[in-house]
Amino acid sequence: MSEISFHFLNVGKGSCTIIEFPSERLSVIDVDDSRVISDYDRTLMEKAGKARLTNPIDYITSKFTDREIFRFILTHPDMDHMSGIKGLFKEKYVRNFWDTENDKYIDPDTWEDSPYDREDWNFYQNVRQSDENPIVLKIYRDAEADCCWTKDSIRILAPTEDLVKEANENEDWDHLSYVLMIEYAGRKILLGGDATKKSLEDIIEYYGEGYLESNVLFAPNHGSANHISKEILDVINPDLIVVSVAEGVDYARELYSKYGIVLSTKYYGNTLVKTKDTGKIIFSTQFQNYSDGWYRVKNSIQ
Repeated sequence: MSEISFHFLNVGKGSCTIIEFPSERLSVIDVDDSRVISDYDRTLMEKAGKARLTNPIDYITSKFTDREIFRFILTHPDMDHMSGIKGLFKEKYVRNFWDTENDKYIDPDTWEDSPYDREDWNFYQNVRQSDENPIVLKIYRDAEADCCWTKDSIRILAPTEDLVKEANENEDWDHLSYVLMIEYAGRKILLGGDATKKSLEDIIEYYGEGYLESNVLFAPNHGSANHISKEILDVINPDLIVVSVAEGVDYARELYSKYGIVLSTKYYGNTLVKTKDTGKIIFSTQFQNYSDGWYRVKNSIQ
């Protein structure tokens, strides 16, 4: 039986999503190892009933030992989405790197008090100029190609040239975030990146309300109330919402819970979602009440 699998990792403040496509083209969206903690601290978190953090590089190298990363997608140039990028690219061969036409600048004098590693930023600036190994792609809405995102049923909803231009002018890097729709077996998974409300509203206006209705939503901007609205969620109408959010950080849980099951990584830990070739969607979590097996998402057939 064929299937597509999504691994939503509990990395803390940032984000890291791994997708196993039926084509075997392994994809990674964002990475953040800045909240890596000791084994002792992990034990304390577990004793306190908290989901322990996952080192995404360790997870990827151990789970996918002999596989290359066919595409690494950096949704936007914020450090909590690229922390550890240098180490990841050192450990794994990355064939394609999705970037954006951003002109973000970080003042060198600000690194001393930063929780992030300047080497990751410098590596990013170098790799985005690469001609090969990896091939760098900067892709806009509805771009198509013989290989390979269209073959993997990835539809690029954002950014557009206008959204990128506006983001560069206002230095609002969330505004140029990738937003992706992945369809498989008649089911839709919407990956919101860190998209702004304005970007999501632009997507709805362009595609119409019917197209955006999705079975699973990866909440934009870590579930922030500033990046979502009832009107937007009425259109998406998801049955399952996954939120990558850090311990101690609030998100729009009350609003999201009106639509479907809400799984925050800070509470449930790593969350796995699979769509079978029959259209059946199942999920399992690392901790709490969905950790003892696979659970079916409503409105997905067997």
